[in-house]
Amino acid sequence: MNIFRIFPVVSLLTLVAGAVLAGNPAPIAVSQPWVRALPPTQANTAAYLVIENQSGAAVTITGASSDIAERVEFHTTREVDGYQRMEQLQQLELAPGQRLELAPGGTHLMLLGLQRMPAEAEQVQLCLLVAGGEETCFSAEVRRDGGQSSHEHHHH
Repeated sequence: MNIFRIFPVVSLLTLVAGAVLAGNPAPIAVSQPWVRALPPTQANTAAYLVIENQSGAAVTITGASSDIAERVEFHTTREVDGYQRMEQLQQLELAPGQRLELAPGGTHLMLLGLQRMPAEAEQVQLCLLVAGGEETCFSAEVRRDGGQSSHEHHHH
């Protein structure tokens, strides 16, 4: 094999690998993540966190996953005819610099089809998928609700 043919290919691969490793900073940052501890008989639970768009462009979060759930969905609470109802959202949109709090009684992540209910103080792995393919993964501690829950739809 001719060294002059191999060198350009190796150089190109090195540049591509360097660009991938250096990468751009993640478009979103996650803080204060936690998962609600529920009785072991429950098949679903919820996760809460704060998401911040660190980029100068709008960001669309198109999906989520967890190591303990068959699927993870975005849900929100809306008042319909005087009643609080849960609705699934297909995606979450964040404007440049926007901070979105996923909290009990509002928008949150539903962890559906749990393999098992995680124990209090356990760490659960979650990932958010951003349009364009970037994935932001993080650990969330399992905690009890601090008071009376406004989140009562564990029966999906």
